[in-house]
Amino acid sequence: MGMRNRRREAAQRLDCKSLDAKFLAEIGEGLGCPPFAASAVLKAVKEIYAPYLDTATAASAPGKVTLVVVNAEEPAGKPLAKCQMQSVCLTVHRGQVDDRLLQQKGPAAFRRGRITDLCQEALSQGGLLTAEDLA
Repeated sequence: MGMRNRRREAAQRLDCKSLDAKFLAEIGEGLGCPPFAASAVLKAVKEIYAPYLDTATAASAPGKVTLVVVNAEEPAGKPLAKCQMQSVCLTVHRGQVDDRLLQQKGPAAFRRGRITDLCQEALSQGGLLTAEDLA
């Protein structure tokens, strides 16, 4: 028997009051899921809905767009309804950098530069596509 660690106990009590803990309890009690299944459901819900429910994300950075796209690993010809989908947040307009590029080099150069950058940004968020995929 050891000494009580009041700080750890307080942290554990606060963890029980989180939204994740509430969700896990609801899934566990309501559907009779074991803890590992409830955790898997919570993880899936966070991956799918979190970008749309997070108020900080929704109110952040103008010039960004969040899209649900087909994962690049999916083969051609597969029905869209059976494809694995993925959310990606892309920077459509980078502010002064894009404004300057558009003014100095024109719309065609702007589009060519942005397509490459958008591909790189998508690639960094999950290996969705490359510049060669768009060619």
